[in-house]
Amino acid sequence: MIRAEIELGGKLEVVHVDVKTKEEAIEFLLSKQFGFLTQIWKLEEVNDETNSIKSDDANKSKGKGD
Repeated sequence: MIRAEIELGGKLEVVHVDVKTKEEAIEFLLSKQFGFLTQIWKLEEVNDETNSIKSDDANKSKGKGD
């Protein structure tokens, strides 16, 4: 998964693109999703496991209050 920061309507937006490489993310963003005039500010690879780690932390917090 690639995390992209792009400019849309003068605002910086974060978009997650379900592809394997940054090149595929650029192709997707420019040709298929937002158009070739889209300004891409930053691309970075992220792990899908990050979401499960956050949910585990949230569950631990809930357990402390019991």
